[in-house]
Amino acid sequence: MESFSVAIIAADRSVILPQCLDTARKISDDIVIVTNTDHKFVDFADQKNYAISQTKYNWVLSLDADESLPPELITEISNLDFSKDAYSMPRLNYIFGKPIYHADWSPENDRHVWLFDKTKCHWEGTVHEHVAVTGSVGHLKNPKIHLNYQSVEQFIQKLNLYTSFEAKNKTYNPTLLFIYPFWKFIRHFIVFQGYLDGQHGFFLSYLQAIYGLTVYVKSWTYRNLAKSA
Repeated sequence: MESFSVAIIAADRSVILPQCLDTARKISDDIVIVTNTDHKFVDFADQKNYAISQTKYNWVLSLDADESLPPELITEISNLDFSKDAYSMPRLNYIFGKPIYHADWSPENDRHVWLFDKTKCHWEGTVHEHVAVTGSVGHLKNPKIHLNYQSVEQFIQKLNLYTSFEAKNKTYNPTLLFIYPFWKFIRHFIVFQGYLDGQHGFFLSYLQAIYGLTVYVKSWTYRNLAKSA
């Protein structure tokens, strides 16, 4: 089995769930944790790139502080031949205490590269960051577990952070101010069948519409502040 490191970023160590560290210790002897006090936070890609730069091995598994690996995924990774340059895996999101299988939050819709050779890969993107791969990508079957948004308060807190990053790179458009939030709800609830997740799917789709509205309202305020400066 190829040796690999585990890289974890977190605002501070208190938010790292015990199951995140427990599963990391089962598969690696090199676990790197980077908090906002260890390295000044610029954006998520920069923070994750710094974390992987501190790892001992070339191969890195990226975990967030609220993620963990189920036994099936640990077994799959343990039997991996590492013949590709990176591997994507699905992610099962628990939102408001329930696993979500639709609303654009299904495990396959949330499939991304999280296991990779750092000599051929790097993180990019200020928000909704992703791994850019130079080479081939394999696909793992089993999902990692993400204890995402366990309360509306947590959703709003992260919404405020993410929309600020996104709005700074978004051109204000008064037409989209009305259309975009409506489309966000339709996209998550109808197109991606959020209704099949019941009330969880409805409220999640509604909150996504609020997310879309917040992006354009913040974009408008940033534009006005720039004019008055």
